[in-house]
Amino acid sequence: MILTQATGIIMGPISWLLGKVFNAIYNLFYGFGVESIALSIVIFTIVIRLILFPFNLKTTKSSKIQQHLKPEFSKISKKYKGKRDQNSMIAQQRETRELQEKYGIKMSQGCLTALIQFPVFIGLYNVIQNVPAYVFRVRQLFKPIAQSIFDASGSSKIISQFATEQQLRMTTKAVNFASATDASRGVGLQGLNYIIDVLFKCNTDQLHMIGEKFASNPEVKQLIEMNQDKISNVNHFFFGINLTEAPGFKLSWALIIPIVAFLCQFLAMKVTPMQETGDPQQDAQMRTMRKTMYIMPIFSFIITTISPAGLGIYWATSAFVSFLITVVTNIYYDHADMDAIIEKQMAKAAKKIEKRKAKGKVSLTERLYGSAGEGGDGSSSQSNVSTNRSLNKYGNMNLKNYESEATNSRPRKGSLADKAGAVKRFNDTGVDD
Repeated sequence: MILTQATGIIMGPISWLLGKVFNAIYNLFYGFGVESIALSIVIFTIVIRLILFPFNLKTTKSSKIQQHLKPEFSKISKKYKGKRDQNSMIAQQRETRELQEKYGIKMSQGCLTALIQFPVFIGLYNVIQNVPAYVFRVRQLFKPIAQSIFDASGSSKIISQFATEQQLRMTTKAVNFASATDASRGVGLQGLNYIIDVLFKCNTDQLHMIGEKFASNPEVKQLIEMNQDKISNVNHFFFGINLTEAPGFKLSWALIIPIVAFLCQFLAMKVTPMQETGDPQQDAQMRTMRKTMYIMPIFSFIITTISPAGLGIYWATSAFVSFLITVVTNIYYDHADMDAIIEKQMAKAAKKIEKRKAKGKVSLTERLYGSAGEGGDGSSSQSNVSTNRSLNKYGNMNLKNYESEATNSRPRKGSLADKAGAVKRFNDTGVDD
């Protein structure tokens, strides 16, 4: 195992898996005579987005179903219009949740998609930061130079000082391999890997500077000059953009990447349909959330400006593909037979409910708002009875937490435990002490 790969219980395996996929894509293009990390990133991003496509499709489908069923949700809203007492508000939320469950609508679907993409983004960040650790052919490109530096006198101190002076974005700590003689194992292997990481993060000028640093060993400079063209092809994008360098807040061709990321992210947010339920409270929350999400394009610009250009290419490509997918799915559902889709959705939801009841499981809605069977005819009184029964149940459970304290030893008068005990005794006896 290459020591510069990401570690950790979660991100280690994810980065390793993404590294394998990335390596396979790179080798595929290598077979056609094309060596380009940037092109591999673009294709890799498209592959990942296609894998996540079912989740995006479910999110769009759920939004379109809610838009189509807005009149039904509006009936619940009209039913409780002007009622601001606690029981009515809870009953309205319960009926809205039940209607969502009936049609298999999940409000958390969009959050799930975002949560799945986050570890992918972090995993790819690890891969791009240390491409030689995951892509064998890139590692082999830098290995002869690294081996020559390893064999040079005083190379351990020189290479670590160079990384510090040039402020290279190192994700691995410097290794003192001065006493190592074998670069194939132990500290020697760690030192060789560190040298490769430093070389990978260098631009053309910095590679020449390394050659000058090791003037006492001409082989280093010769190997750098021999492999310079290949390294540039592998490590650079259009207009000479170095994938390992951050564009920064300065005027350069690299700034195109953050700008494209900003525009693509904005377009992707613009075409994403907003879920509407007819419930004023939920819809207000969704509108607030959507306004907050418009910060994402700005966030994208900042992140891709201060991160390696390779990561910015992933971010921009991902946002652009997301935009295209959302446009296509919107067009599909706008022309689809929504009644037929909703009918199938209801059938699936009904089966899930039957399976859950067969196993004796209780849904979150039933636990919070009482049995779904009670108040199912829309009766406000039955809904309130069910709701009050559920709330009293949980209220009594909370009071029990203080009961033992109140009975075992008399709490300090006026304390929270004393007040809780008084409420419990009043509920049990109807007598105010």
